[in-house]
Amino acid sequence: MIENLNLNQGNDSSTKYCSLIGYGTFITRGFWKDKSRVQVCKVKNYRRIYPEGYWFPFVLPADDSFWALKFDVNQNQLDKFDRYEGVPSGLFQREVTQIELKDSSLIQAYIYVPTLDLIKSENLSLELDTCDRWKEEIKKIPEIIDKFPELVY
Repeated sequence: MIENLNLNQGNDSSTKYCSLIGYGTFITRGFWKDKSRVQVCKVKNYRRIYPEGYWFPFVLPADDSFWALKFDVNQNQLDKFDRYEGVPSGLFQREVTQIELKDSSLIQAYIYVPTLDLIKSENLSLELDTCDRWKEEIKKIPEIIDKFPELVY
């Protein structure tokens, strides 16, 4: 189920945006580069897992947190991200969560989480990755480490 997060007015009065969390391929594939208000954020109440044999990570609810990127998107971009994440086919769902920015402010943002069907079919669990192996993928991209060192340390 997609929870609604209101699109806010951007600098250009004709453009509305919402905040989206990039925690995996949105970071490593550079999907944040042409977006506005890119910032490091702490995602609480989730753990990022990168199970062996996958080329992308997942997040699962947990009493944990990790660093990710927050960037703002318009409705058209959000629809494209939904398709990229397989929302229409039931692989992931977009949920609203609260994140903490580096200045300690709290905001709401969308995050993509696997559906219960995907969790069950792929036997996803927190035990599949207890040390956030996705950081090793991020470390392979010097530009990201230079701009956002919090993502890997």
